[in-house]
Amino acid sequence: MPSDHKLAPWERPFGHLTPLLAPQSIAVIGSSDREGNLGGVAVRFLKKFKYAGAIWPVNPQQTQVAELTCYPTVDALPGVPDMAILALPAAAIEETLRACAAKGILSAVVWAGGFAETGPEGAILQERLRLACVETGIQLCGPNCIGIINTANAISASFSNLLYEQDQLLTGSVSLVSQSGGISVNVLSRARALGYGMRVTVSVGNEVGLGLSDFIRVLACDPGTKVIAVYTEGLSNPQVFVQALEIARANQKPVVMLKGGASEASSHAALAHTGRLAGMDRTFSAILQEFGVIRVFSTEEMIDVCGQLSCMPAHQLPSNRDVLVSTFGGGSGVITTDQCAKSNLSVTRMKDDRMALLSPNLTPMSACFNPVDMTPGVMTNPALRQKLPLAFACMNEDPQYGAWLFMASGFGDLAPQLVDMLCAIKQNTEKTILVTWQSMPEGLSQLLQERGIYVFSDSARAVKTLSLICDYADMCRQTQRQLNIKKIEFDWQAFTHLQGPCVISEHQVAGLLTRAQLPVANGQLVELNDSLEKVANNIGFPLVMKAISAQITHRAAAGLVALSIDSLDAMEAVKKRFVERAQELNVKLDGLWVQHMFAGNQELLVTSLRDSDFGVMVGIGMGGQYTEIFDDIVFARAPLDVEYAKVMIRCLRTIQRLPNLLSESQIKNSAEFLSLFSSWVASAPWIQFNLEINPIKLGPTSVAAVDGLLIIE
Repeated sequence: MPSDHKLAPWERPFGHLTPLLAPQSIAVIGSSDREGNLGGVAVRFLKKFKYAGAIWPVNPQQTQVAELTCYPTVDALPGVPDMAILALPAAAIEETLRACAAKGILSAVVWAGGFAETGPEGAILQERLRLACVETGIQLCGPNCIGIINTANAISASFSNLLYEQDQLLTGSVSLVSQSGGISVNVLSRARALGYGMRVTVSVGNEVGLGLSDFIRVLACDPGTKVIAVYTEGLSNPQVFVQALEIARANQKPVVMLKGGASEASSHAALAHTGRLAGMDRTFSAILQEFGVIRVFSTEEMIDVCGQLSCMPAHQLPSNRDVLVSTFGGGSGVITTDQCAKSNLSVTRMKDDRMALLSPNLTPMSACFNPVDMTPGVMTNPALRQKLPLAFACMNEDPQYGAWLFMASGFGDLAPQLVDMLCAIKQNTEKTILVTWQSMPEGLSQLLQERGIYVFSDSARAVKTLSLICDYADMCRQTQRQLNIKKIEFDWQAFTHLQGPCVISEHQVAGLLTRAQLPVANGQLVELNDSLEKVANNIGFPLVMKAISAQITHRAAAGLVALSIDSLDAMEAVKKRFVERAQELNVKLDGLWVQHMFAGNQELLVTSLRDSDFGVMVGIGMGGQYTEIFDDIVFARAPLDVEYAKVMIRCLRTIQRLPNLLSESQIKNSAEFLSLFSSWVASAPWIQFNLEINPIKLGPTSVAAVDGLLIIE
């Protein structure tokens, strides 16, 4: 039967992409029964998995494929299918796609390689295909991909060898979008080996029509998708990517992302500290942080995090990083405690009153401190086994812990009873419960999967997963960046003549900051023959002196900075030393920058750059001498509000480890500086630039920029 393309909203789980992700009828163009023909493979997969819609093979040289009527052309089809699978070589794709669009087919999947990934000739074919998509409006997945699998609708628009090994498609609530066909197959294969299926799997290939972000955006609105897994190496449309993540966050749908191909920023930007500290990967991480995306670094981590989240209601996210560890043997608890410490999780001692409630329900040999070693006797002894639910309830009701690592092993025929007790707790808890079970009896893995429990075979994987989920919970609770912050209206006209590559020295940067109404330590540029006494009287002691040279960007490292100067004689001595040092370095001095020494006890770095994907980014980190030692900096899109700037400061590793390093007043003043800086620099006119203030100095109640550098590329 032909598809009418007019499904009611509740029948369109994927919105405008429903014809592609949940087609009611499929044409497979280029299919045959010849061995190795991928079109024929697709037809047989659709039949094997009992796809309920119409399957129409198309091939002018065949009358039947897989015992189905085969039609000579698209025009000869008895109706208009929702999707066409083009199992054809690259050279035939464009013409066939246009024929499909002329027939009224709304979507297509193209597996073939031979496009831009192969060189100039393939790039020409790809551009023609892109134009065909634009001109016809057809929804295209591919080319150079392994296609689409939708287990809920038994749709296998794919030729993956993985499908040969399956008699049925395992369903699930995790959907995967991947720029790599190989990665998607690996994830599917591993998940299936663990007994879990995916809902929708999309291999996007070269993204000629639809891109990675288009699918994320649609899946974020799909009621059947609980978690979105993503593998990416780069973004074809960064703005749509941001929109997709906004939708996912608004719909409380976790996104778990694995990124390959991290690279550093240009070598010229390394003239500033930020060139070494930023890089494309850090700015990408800033976007993930903003939208609460869980970043993983292996397919195993991706599967574990997605599997655990898919088995949890949203209200069971951990409320803190304190973890209850329960075991049936002491050694595993000790190992797990060590693993928690390395993953920024706390296994804190159980309070005495809670231990007093717990211990009567365990054996005399049990240890209740945390880890709680219940010993195997609580299961093997019938009398104690009857009391075990009371012990579980006591641990579950302990408000001290936001998560519970439940560790079991073996138990043979008694294991299903333990699963029943565990399920009763999971249905009545606010805690995140992760289960590890070693030496599982036969059939237990399937039972746990059927009962909605994701099970780990190793505690290290469970601990890593919990740490990532705790990070996600923290991101969900943090203040969200406001999206309506206005850029400061600033007259950049006087500076647009500055074109790269060039380095703008500190005295000019100070003038820029002052005009932007940012607090700057008072300073004055002095020529080498000028009187130092007049400058000293204008600025006041104590002073800082810095030599200015277009050939030197890091003056402190070159020995061209002097601090705490408290007399005119000291100024003259520093000037003499700078002149001699410049001669040693064979550099020309353009003058001296004399600055009031701002009284402050802490230093931060504030920086900005234009990212090729996400526009102007601002960062804040540990400044001064600690900038490169600590390598501790956090980025966000500009402009940003004060409250989100506070979030960034508190995300610094140094601040998390030393929470009292900055006072609340210093955090507030730093955040206000960063917010104002971001609103100003967001309108900077240069395509490639790096404006760095290092450091800003923090006093008890005030803040000021004391050093700056602008690099225009």
